[in-house]
Amino acid sequence: VPFVMRWIGEYRSNQYISQFEEDKDESQEKENTAHKKKKDALLKTEGVIGIVEIPSLNLKYPIFEGTGAVQLDEGIGHMTETAKLCEAGNSVLCGHNGSRRAAYFTYLNTIEIGAVVTVTNQDMVTHDYEVVETKIVDPYNAAVSEQTTEETLTLFTCAYHGTQRFVVICKRKGGGANP
Repeated sequence: VPFVMRWIGEYRSNQYISQFEEDKDESQEKENTAHKKKKDALLKTEGVIGIVEIPSLNLKYPIFEGTGAVQLDEGIGHMTETAKLCEAGNSVLCGHNGSRRAAYFTYLNTIEIGAVVTVTNQDMVTHDYEVVETKIVDPYNAAVSEQTTEETLTLFTCAYHGTQRFVVICKRKGGGANP
């Protein structure tokens, strides 16, 4: 049963990503407005606000607004009180570690300093980030979501059976100027 649930979870994540990327292609091709509005409504209903990709971990998942059980069962959650994706400030993403539905951030603890993390937001803006620090913190450590003046991406997941959090701090590659 866990293998089937994980396969279904991975399948659903891939559907969200395909839908998101289809919209990216459509916006570039400027397809008819009615068709795009229908797909935009689907994305907003589902709450997909972006895609996170870590090539070195072979990880690519949809990002949902919020960190409730529903969002984290479907992909990676964005903490709503933090900076928006691909904008100045600290944008914080969290994901399950060891979920029955998909791998999500299960292997995040194997990421290396210097690894690249790519985030694409709903406006199809893509930013690359470089891992500059990893650490383990208390689950109630508010420093994880503290805001910064520069564009920062923070990823975190559970560690030590949920008693701690594994945190990855990433800085925007290239100094943060928008392309």
